[in-house]
Amino acid sequence: MMKRLVMLAGVALALTGCATAKPATRLCQRDADFNVRSAPAPDVWFALLLHGYDAERNVVPRPAVDCSGAPVVWQDPVQDECREAGPPSEPLPPAEKLTEEDLVMVTTQARERLVWVITRRYTNGEGVGPVARVVTTETGFSVEALGTLRALPLRADLRMERVAGTEVLVAEGDACTTDASEEQVCRRAMRIMPMRSHRFFGEAVSSKDKACLGAAWFPLSRAMSFTLPSGLRRTFELASTVSFKSDGITVQEQVQVTDSDPKQPAVAPRLYRRAQDHRELTVQDNVLQGSAPSLWVRMIEQQLLAGAKPLPEQEVLPRTPPSVSKEAAPKTASGTKP
Repeated sequence: MMKRLVMLAGVALALTGCATAKPATRLCQRDADFNVRSAPAPDVWFALLLHGYDAERNVVPRPAVDCSGAPVVWQDPVQDECREAGPPSEPLPPAEKLTEEDLVMVTTQARERLVWVITRRYTNGEGVGPVARVVTTETGFSVEALGTLRALPLRADLRMERVAGTEVLVAEGDACTTDASEEQVCRRAMRIMPMRSHRFFGEAVSSKDKACLGAAWFPLSRAMSFTLPSGLRRTFELASTVSFKSDGITVQEQVQVTDSDPKQPAVAPRLYRRAQDHRELTVQDNVLQGSAPSLWVRMIEQQLLAGAKPLPEQEVLPRTPPSVSKEAAPKTASGTKP
């Protein structure tokens, strides 16, 4: 009798262990044969990440919804609720059909990719759409992290970083000017999205007292000009770097300020000031926290208080340049194959 009770207890423990084993998180799945898994076409990713995608017509229902049923929406901080608003832009009409230009895909490691499908674009060159970490399984594809990303898709690079025990999605891309009378200038920017509970979140950066400092959007290169009360033109140029460490993120900013006289265009601009500073970001308590507002914001605020009038920034390409071949492969990181 005792032997039988011990055997029953062992069976019960085994069953309990099976019942409580934590399975891998799979937000969305799609079966695919070996050939598709080896070289997936863009429409495979469109169908995986977008609910209701029509593969025959290559269109997405409006408004767009990701594969988990969540709407594809984005809201950057606005001026009256944050020290620095998100990048200024207006949404463009959605494209009739998706193309390979609407897909950014980067292989991060064996059997794992970061995939971003762009469902709408903006006048400042940004695009928005579902982004996912996708694992190739023995039977198809499995989405193990998902969210909505708004970033610059031109020459885009996606990667994961780990900061203070939290995985962070980093998206970099270019915005290029469209002024045909001058040499084209491309400026790069970065978007940061912490991953929590298998979702990517577009959070604002907050101060220690929970005040909003700005979007988690970091221009790596930027220029802005003002007309001073004296009539001179003052131009600010930013160069910044973002480095990721195990305990935090460091944003290093350098700003150069020059003055020029619009009445004397042949005279070279005169250096007015150089400044540099750095700030620290931490990912803790479900908050992306910053040590201070950006140097750029502080310097621009000083000019506005002094009565300077901002000039319109140069227009940028709202879409990937048409020179990109329609037969080109989806965007990948430099030297990385899908």
